[in-house]
Amino acid sequence: MQYFSDEYFTELVARLRKDPDWVKGAAKVTAKLMMTVSDRNEGHLLDVQAGNVSVRPATPDEPADFKFEGPYEVWARLGRDRKDLNTLVLQGKIKFRGSLAKLLPLQGVLVRVEAVARAIPAEF
Repeated sequence: MQYFSDEYFTELVARLRKDPDWVKGAAKVTAKLMMTVSDRNEGHLLDVQAGNVSVRPATPDEPADFKFEGPYEVWARLGRDRKDLNTLVLQGKIKFRGSLAKLLPLQGVLVRVEAVARAIPAEF
């Protein structure tokens, strides 16, 4: 399956729902996270409600608590080259919009999303 496609995000959500570390860590999390591919003007919105997660295609201008935006090649580095999201944000390769104070308590949950996403076989 193609990395960062609708099918990819659907698979990510299915795996998160079955992942015991996600279920435990995200039980008290309610947030909307937008992942946008800036050079393709497409995005996906992960909607987490008390640990229950869903995803849908979204446009970059839709509201979300946290928005991460970058070109496809940078997102591909996250999956293919095992770069981590924090590093890419700190390097300015992926833009972040939202409250850092509200994001910090969610770091464990985001790390789990990255780990589960990396386990999905994908074509880049």
